[in-house]
Amino acid sequence: MTNEIQYNFLKDKICMKIFSLLNEKEDTSRFVGGCVRDSIIGLKTNDIDIATKLKPEDVVKILGSESIKVVPTGIDHGTVSVFSKDFNFEITTLRSDISTDGRHAEVIFSDSWEEDSLRRDFTINSIYLKQNGEIYDPHNGIQHLKERKIIFIGNPDERINEDYLRILRFFRFNAFYGNSNLKLSSYSIKACAKNKNKIKKLSPERVQNEFFKILNSSNPYFIISIMKKIKILDLLFEHKTEIKIFKKLLLIDKENSFSKNHILRFASLALNNKKINSNNLQMFNFSKKERKELCFLTNQEFEIHNKLNKSDIKKILYSIDRKILKDMAKLSWALSNNRVTNKNWKTVLTQIDKVAIPIFPLKAKDILDYGLEEGPIIGEILKTMEQDWLDSNFKHNKEDLLFKLEAIINRKKHDN
Repeated sequence: MTNEIQYNFLKDKICMKIFSLLNEKEDTSRFVGGCVRDSIIGLKTNDIDIATKLKPEDVVKILGSESIKVVPTGIDHGTVSVFSKDFNFEITTLRSDISTDGRHAEVIFSDSWEEDSLRRDFTINSIYLKQNGEIYDPHNGIQHLKERKIIFIGNPDERINEDYLRILRFFRFNAFYGNSNLKLSSYSIKACAKNKNKIKKLSPERVQNEFFKILNSSNPYFIISIMKKIKILDLLFEHKTEIKIFKKLLLIDKENSFSKNHILRFASLALNNKKINSNNLQMFNFSKKERKELCFLTNQEFEIHNKLNKSDIKKILYSIDRKILKDMAKLSWALSNNRVTNKNWKTVLTQIDKVAIPIFPLKAKDILDYGLEEGPIIGEILKTMEQDWLDSNFKHNKEDLLFKLEAIINRKKHDN
């Protein structure tokens, strides 16, 4: 399973300086987790995890003596961080759990690599790389990585009850590293199904972070379909979900080489929600921008079809963002009966990119220049003129509008 970029982080001077300092006396620190896992299968990584026998205060002292800035990002749990131009380092003292409640753990520091490995989630995440290049793989993670199997360390039910987020992490890792032989009858799936309601105890931020990663995987349909079958999807969306539109959207992305868009993919699953607002989708924590886009996508306020002409597109673009309109078109394509390789839809998407967004020629100042006083009447006149301009398909220029404006103002003065 070797590859040309295996352990690319070992070529980084800062990385090797940190690693050498932490291993100055003996085999004290080892790379572990994602950086080792991804390097084995030829994926580059910017996040470097280092497990160490050293206490956090000793790590700070050793690295600080060489002018390396250390940030105490999780010092109560033994974690400190170093940030360089190319890599983010998390350095964590070996530990074992005293008690857990599914969200937080009380830990004690340890000097045992085996104990540290036993508290990790999956076998593929418990592969350690020593300074001399040797691998310590206590749970056969490399073989499982090769076979594309995501296997809990020990009892799946116990691992999940240590941290409920592991339910979503199990599906996320299967989306990226697993195979399509995942069976609903497996112990892991059964444990996830049994404990699914405990996901509600997690923060929306943690749930959203994991779920978006699943949606951003290369082919998430298989995993989403399993989450649907064991009702985790319905739990997350707080209503019965359908995945047919989601599947077609993925095929459209694939056949047309469109970039992945987790908000658009999310919207295709959330379409049963009549209105996205602050009272639904409580399991997620959307930004204002994301929630605004979801409202446009799921409420379908504009009639989007594959016969839209430039004039139609101009009118819609005057009201909404260009990116949102493109996403609305893709979602409407998925909702239509058209095939996933439809030329008309591609033409519409191309035109959305090319059409210039019209700018209303008049401003409040143009009305004030006619001698009217500031007040609600200015907004009323502007709104009337804007509608006239829209009705003309943006053909009226400023001169045309000023001519009409003068007539409207004279009429209002006469009425007063």
